[in-house]
Amino acid sequence: MSPTLLSEADGFFTALPWRMELGTARTALAAGGLGIVHDDAGHPVAAVRHADLADVAGPDLRAAVSRLAPVIEVDADVTIAEFAASPAVTLLDLGARVLVLRDGERTVGVVPAEVFAAHLASPDYTPPAPVMAGAGGLGDATLPGQPRTGLAPVVCREPGCGHLNRLAHYRHGAPPWCQRPEPPRHRLLMGG
Repeated sequence: MSPTLLSEADGFFTALPWRMELGTARTALAAGGLGIVHDDAGHPVAAVRHADLADVAGPDLRAAVSRLAPVIEVDADVTIAEFAASPAVTLLDLGARVLVLRDGERTVGVVPAEVFAAHLASPDYTPPAPVMAGAGGLGDATLPGQPRTGLAPVVCREPGCGHLNRLAHYRHGAPPWCQRPEPPRHRLLMGG
């Protein structure tokens, strides 16, 4: 049986609301800890360290989110094998620093991306066989909505946009459409 991501979690992080003033956030992270920025609904949107805020200007952490490392929000009871076999594993290509583990509405831990990568590189790890359930995959109990195995919030950097997109998977060379409901429709612009 594959261990859960929670069994590999580190509980040492500081939860920061994205409306927190930048100076207060810098002070909270001055000791060198990891901060997880949460939106107004309490969902994690980015990982931050003190040094990440050095050149950021603005009233609060929302001004920094598009420049910070994205996170991957995952249910805490997901196994390492489950996550590795899901399309959400492609979200690591976004440069995510951590998997943020959620238990209902609470953030309960973080798993550094390199810890997960070490599991995949381990000689003890065996990828799951690509076998469908007897009814063509109907054994999946996940309901529509947030994928149980991962979701990455990414702010669109298209000039004039700034919409917070939530991606269930990612493919290099084929940026997804921005999820902003207002026109004009455009591709999601990420990174520098």
